[in-house]
Amino acid sequence: MNIKWLKQNAVIVGFIAAFLIVLGGVVWLQQSASSKGAEVDTALEEQRSQLQHYSTQKLGPSRENIDLVKKDREQVAHLYQQLLTTVGRSQIPTHSDLRAVNFLQQMASQVAHLRQAAETNNVKVADGFAFGFGRYAGPPPQLPAKGLPEEDTKRVLTLLVKQLRAIEQISLLLISSHVDEINQIRHSEAEPGSGASAEALDIPIPDDPKALYQVLSFEFQFTCTGEALRAFLNSLTKSEWFFAVRSVKVVGEAPSTEKSSPGSSATAALATPPKPVHLSVTMRIDLIEFPDNQPAKQEAGKPGA
Repeated sequence: MNIKWLKQNAVIVGFIAAFLIVLGGVVWLQQSASSKGAEVDTALEEQRSQLQHYSTQKLGPSRENIDLVKKDREQVAHLYQQLLTTVGRSQIPTHSDLRAVNFLQQMASQVAHLRQAAETNNVKVADGFAFGFGRYAGPPPQLPAKGLPEEDTKRVLTLLVKQLRAIEQISLLLISSHVDEINQIRHSEAEPGSGASAEALDIPIPDDPKALYQVLSFEFQFTCTGEALRAFLNSLTKSEWFFAVRSVKVVGEAPSTEKSSPGSSATAALATPPKPVHLSVTMRIDLIEFPDNQPAKQEAGKPGA
């Protein structure tokens, strides 16, 4: 009987079942939405509470924090001035109105002076050796910073003059230390474009006006005895400019290790002085410059501002 009735009213029964399923889904969705809405209302209330809290606070730094920052700045400035006093001359002076022709004149005069000093002290240099400036020495001489804008020209000439004076200083220290020969001098390019020049050092020149110090890199290749090498390193530490030795590569003949009898060794030592060991040295030297003027101090804000 019931089965017969269900068969006769199957459409109605299916419709009622589908309606109940849809109604259950709608009720479930409504409850989920209500739960999510409560969570959103709670989070929104927390945000409003935080905003209300922040709106009643003073956003400026406290007087204690301002005094602490001022004290730290004064200590840094004091330590920086002590550093400048310790290193001596912190910068190589240059002329603001320097011209390319003036640089060539300075370079020619310096090269001639260094060659004369080398000859006087029996230090060998190759014919036509330009102490790292063969690109501009020629022949024929080549003007630096040719065709560059005025600002770039000024920067290139300033760097070249600093390199010129630094190389002069280091070369004179080598000569006064009585090295055997100055073989090659390389430096970072102040003006790109020399290609595969043997004098170009593949180390870029930093260009950060906010840096606490500036670095110019050089590489000197020379031949000397161990005594001359020690004398040169000692003279670098006493220089009026701040030179830092970054690396040293030394190649040379090792001292004799030949064994002999005790009696004959004493006699040989008295008869023949020890043969000096000649070294081939490649040394990377950095000139470190510190700007004289610190960046302008910014005024700290008032508490509660």
